Amino acid sequence: MTANKKGLNPAQVQAPQSTKRNNDKTECSTNQQRQPIATKPATKTERAYMLLLSWPKGVTEGDILRHCRLSSGRNYASKAERALGIRLNRESMDNPDGIGCHYRYSVANCQDAERLASLISQMRHKRNAPALTPAEVAQLAAPYPLNNPAMV
Repeated sequence: MTANKKGLNPAQVQAPQSTKRNNDKTECSTNQQRQPIATKPATKTERAYMLLLSWPKGVTEGDILRHCRLSSGRNYASKAERALGIRLNRESMDNPDGIGCHYRYSVANCQDAERLASLISQMRHKRNAPALTPAEVAQLAAPYPLNNPAMV
């Protein structure tokens, strides 16, 4: 037993104090294949961006709340704009109770949709998940106009 400020600790509770590492390669057979690295669940931001990208008509803050189980949907829209240097369309909508309003956020054009898909792929890569395939990106970007009608 060792003494510390709180008193004596039993030896079995203490962590082993060895710096010796077991680098012996004989324990592992060369015929065994490595286990694939487990993927982590999608992050909040990735889920919100995927919802924004997959709904061409746009998403409201309430949609993000219900479908992604996140709060404050406008934070994710603003975060996407800052990260990608894009401008999302914002449509002001009155609340059902008649008090105040909220926004419906949508991607402006095909190029912005592809940028958002690229960012989602980067996020998926960080968590060891497969990136969006070119076919998936094309399918997600197809509903959006080729250019922004407001800028033409």
